Amino acid sequence: MEKVDVSNRFHGLLALPIDPETGKDLCIICFQCERICPDRCIHIEAEGKGKERVLTRFDIEMDKCCYCGYCVEVCPTEAIVFVPHYEASTYNRDQLLYNLDDLHRAAPKEPIARGIIGGRVP
Repeated sequence: MEKVDVSNRFHGLLALPIDPETGKDLCIICFQCERICPDRCIHIEAEGKGKERVLTRFDIEMDKCCYCGYCVEVCPTEAIVFVPHYEASTYNRDQLLYNLDDLHRAAPKEPIARGIIGGRVP
């Protein structure tokens, strides 16, 4: 089946890119995305305090997500982004729970620049 080209502002699946310079998560564990989510589908856990804090869990229940983009907009480090993947149908709802590793794998390999009106552009 032919893939459809989508707009740069398309709200597809979510991903967590890795910083290409450091090889670490861009997430600073501020919990803003978790707090702003109207569907309560983002779940974050961390260990440690202050700058020593380490991300131990970042789950997104994609079956509950309404793709509003609030999490992407509120993130101060652009650690959570939309990607142009739209084929997420499945017979098993458990496959729509994306953990930290799944979200890293879904991230684009090249850096993403911030677009106009909350869109992401390559």
